[in-house]
Amino acid sequence: MTTKPPSQVKTFPEDSFEKIAYAIAFEIKTREFNDNNRLGYHIWRYINGTIPTIDEAVRVSGVRLAEGETLQNVIDHVATRLKEKGIDVKREE
Repeated sequence: MTTKPPSQVKTFPEDSFEKIAYAIAFEIKTREFNDNNRLGYHIWRYINGTIPTIDEAVRVSGVRLAEGETLQNVIDHVATRLKEKGIDVKREE
């Protein structure tokens, strides 16, 4: 009996919103791998306009940070990296 080869995986281009969001998320030290995935998803939602501010996106993600990291530092880091990529950043006042 033979099996079919696995389907080919098509990755997103380097300049896509998905790649940008997840690359930024994986720069953050978290407790578990899935925390980075959740953070990346919420950053992507912010970029697409589903979440109004980057502060809310990081908070809503429920990311569990590694020791020494603070939520405010993560928000600042994400905002800075998005600005570097040319994406407008809205912050809470």
